[in-house]
Amino acid sequence: MVGDMNDHAPALEIRDLTRSFGSVRALDGAGLCARRGEVTALLGPNGAGKTTTISCATGLLKPDSGSVEVLGEDPWQAGADLRARVGVMIQDGGLASGATALQLLHYGASLYAYPLEADEVAEHLGITDFGGTLVRRLSGGQRQRLALALAIIGRPELVFLDEPTAGMDPGIRRTVRDLIRALARTGTAVVLTTHLMDDVEGLADQVVVISGGRTVAAGTVDEVIAAHRAPDATLTVTARARGVAPDAAEALSADLRATARLHGVDLELSTGGAADLESVLLDLIDEPDAGGLAAATARTREAR
Repeated sequence: MVGDMNDHAPALEIRDLTRSFGSVRALDGAGLCARRGEVTALLGPNGAGKTTTISCATGLLKPDSGSVEVLGEDPWQAGADLRARVGVMIQDGGLASGATALQLLHYGASLYAYPLEADEVAEHLGITDFGGTLVRRLSGGQRQRLALALAIIGRPELVFLDEPTAGMDPGIRRTVRDLIRALARTGTAVVLTTHLMDDVEGLADQVVVISGGRTVAAGTVDEVIAAHRAPDATLTVTARARGVAPDAAEALSADLRATARLHGVDLELSTGGAADLESVLLDLIDEPDAGGLAAATARTREAR
């Protein structure tokens, strides 16, 4: 059952976490706080330490130093009672390939005292459409939906979601986002990792950015952007124009640039439409090539 919303203690609290694999230091003092009833987005490039952080938080890895508290307990020392209160969705792994999707979901529900209704979850996430298909024959997006269903079927108080909308079509992605918001509203603490900035901006109450095994930024999306503004103190103004006809785009761009020049501003335009948060992340992370975090941005900067 989901914990009391009046309990102000964080569902997850990590302090000064370190973990090495041989000579490679995967975590070097990382910290993270996830509160009940909120969505916390854990961001960073591949190899930043996100997976290691979650593995320590779920008791799969023992940290070298630092502290981890999950629902008030040390996950490395805790038993089955704590594990039953935590849901985990991992990327394309851990699913029994010889069962059908619905068989696996019903089995997962049977492991909990007060699970959600498996058939209702399946219907909501569109799993019923492929419920009789063996897991090994599912597409990537279908596996994602099944993994998400298994992560939430036990009504967790804390749930870890790894790239929850990856490989999904827009309709299902919207359904999953609505589901994640609903989980948070019931008091569940949601920790998600994603490279999709639309997911972050649409879902996250708090953002934690990890790079090189360290936490380099934390706060709301607006707080992170404000705290890591350009060194020259200029502002970035982002606007999105939806439904622009292709044959009108060039004239619109010219008009916008002309208006910007009246204010002494150089305007860069892109039809990609990425958020300011992505630009901040690119400045914060250590890797020059951020992979999924790299995208064109539409921004205005004060001319020097």
